[in-house]
Amino acid sequence: MRVVIVLALLVCLFAIAYVNAAPAPADEQIISDNVDAFHPSDDSEFSKKLIKKKLIILKVKALKKILGK
Repeated sequence: MRVVIVLALLVCLFAIAYVNAAPAPADEQIISDNVDAFHPSDDSEFSKKLIKKKLIILKVKALKKILGK
């Protein structure tokens, strides 16, 4: 059992070292050109939809509880 734990830790350490050794991009402009502009209104619409969905789920659960299902 200890051997498995030690091997798992070694694999994790190797993965961390591999990811950290990856070369950084030469120019930040390359990254920024490929990213779409963020619009806060899009995020707020998503949040509103998520809240509405959760409220509907809560209402359905409350109705089921009242009806005894």
